[in-house]
Amino acid sequence: MLKKTTLGVAITAALSLSVSAAEQSIETITVTANKFEQSINNVLASVNVITRNDIETSNVRDLPTLLTTQVGFQVNPNGGIGQNAGVSLRGTGSGDTLILIDGVRTGSATLGQKALSNVPLNSIERIEIIKGSRAAIYGSDALAGVINIITRESDNLSVSATFGSDAYQDYQVAGSVKAGDVTTAFNAGFEKTDNFDVLQGAAPDEDGFENKNLGFKVNYTDTHFGNFKLLGQYSEGFADYDSRFSPATSTVETSDFKNYQLSAGWNKNYISQSHSIDIAISTDDSHDTSVFGENDFITKRMQLDYNGQYNLSEVLNISGGVNWYNDDVSHSSTQYDVQERDVLAVFIGAYYNAEKVLANLTIRQDDDEQFGDETTYTAAAGYHLSEDATFRISQSTGFKAPTFNDLYFPAFPGFPPSSNPDLEPEKSLNQEIGLNVGFDIASIDVAIFRNDIEDKISLDSNFFPINLNEARYEGVEFSLSQQFFGFDSNINFAYLSAEDEETGAELRNVAKRTFNWELSKQFGAFDARLDMQYRSDREGAVTRLGSYTLWNLAGNYQVNEHLEVSLRVENLFDKEYNAVDSNADFTTGQVYYYNTPERRFFAGASYQF
Repeated sequence: MLKKTTLGVAITAALSLSVSAAEQSIETITVTANKFEQSINNVLASVNVITRNDIETSNVRDLPTLLTTQVGFQVNPNGGIGQNAGVSLRGTGSGDTLILIDGVRTGSATLGQKALSNVPLNSIERIEIIKGSRAAIYGSDALAGVINIITRESDNLSVSATFGSDAYQDYQVAGSVKAGDVTTAFNAGFEKTDNFDVLQGAAPDEDGFENKNLGFKVNYTDTHFGNFKLLGQYSEGFADYDSRFSPATSTVETSDFKNYQLSAGWNKNYISQSHSIDIAISTDDSHDTSVFGENDFITKRMQLDYNGQYNLSEVLNISGGVNWYNDDVSHSSTQYDVQERDVLAVFIGAYYNAEKVLANLTIRQDDDEQFGDETTYTAAAGYHLSEDATFRISQSTGFKAPTFNDLYFPAFPGFPPSSNPDLEPEKSLNQEIGLNVGFDIASIDVAIFRNDIEDKISLDSNFFPINLNEARYEGVEFSLSQQFFGFDSNINFAYLSAEDEETGAELRNVAKRTFNWELSKQFGAFDARLDMQYRSDREGAVTRLGSYTLWNLAGNYQVNEHLEVSLRVENLFDKEYNAVDSNADFTTGQVYYYNTPERRFFAGASYQF
């Protein structure tokens, strides 16, 4: 682990602030990190929450950019809006963080990850980010953490339009209708941009993006029978791209996507217990066109959940449930030897929450028909040092099942096999020590963590997947939110070491140091915010990438009670930088990078009825 003095200094600083504000009260934020509602102060893990207000005041245009502001995240984009973006949490790969939408597992079972660039921001009400191995609650893929996207729940009818650089245009509508005990919320959006040429050395064309989407959420409440809900989200569109494997003159590379999710649920609270049942179906459909032909990769998923909670006393409750899901890739154009899998899991946890002491222990058993059983756990303890300060310590395990591509992707004629049906799941052991202090004028969170992932699935010299490497991710995260002289300041910093344990080499695309700072202020009907993002140098695919610092500016003006206008300037000082490298010409030494956006402007207006 990192030196103990690092934690000691952080704790001392935080406690000194806590003492000066011991009489201040804090706002209670409720999250569902353990599949039931808890105050964020009682969750013994690093948790971040992004609200709808955060999205609207920042005027950010896509989800990966929004996540870059959060401590522990590094985003490696292959171009502009809508392009593939590697979203790394605490240094791990994109597939090592489980993505949920309204608690439902989502993403491609062939690739093993969710394309976050395709998730429209207008459909999001809030985002809960839970860090650390969370398989004991959520199962496979939660090696680094979980991102739970909760869809829109607008109270008022609103419409908005935004225009910007690269022929960007975005139109949104959201609202709700209440009739007796039934409330229906809805959202719809259309987003399009010409973007720019995303890859050096490939076809010099504009690589555009388009997303059309809609969603709804129906809630019915009955005092006797409980609460019933029906939710749906749909999005379709395309993203043009450039491939390092295509001829430089090719302009046909396009990925069309079509995603939907429909779920229904029931929950009922009794005096000392609560129960919920949820069922969901979803599709992740990608149609790829390139010089190599056309391919469909389609995942159809069904999911069924039961969750129950029993309050044994005022300080102790038991929570558990059953989770089943089926992944079906038989509708893909690629014919896999095995085309579907069932996963059945049961879990149970005990949660103790006394005046000073907190503790929980959760155990889960997954039965995956592809590779067998996997048992995971989370054990955590905490202590309220004061009304405003909580110390926590935890250890948890996780795993990631091999994808259908890893296990069964057919070999190309004349080439060696490119899949391995004998692969074992990747496994993680996560340890964390943290301290959270929160009150009216400031809040601090410090976390020191280590995450060891063994049986990493890697490609050998013949591009054959094998369980080989063990990787270690360890570091410290520090977040400070405070008010001074009428300004709101949000600072977060992370130091991260990510290494291959076998070779000692740094892992690719992981900066050791990241720093984010946002400064905002309200001037009557006008609010303005300036944010800065720093990323240190890091190893790329073929070369070492340099550090860079970006500045962004956003402002909103409330014209009257109905109309608001907004502005955002990204890359304020028009910084030239390289975020991701692609390949190199080894005869000349020329390195080709994914192009990054120049200074961009976005202006919009929204009207609330």
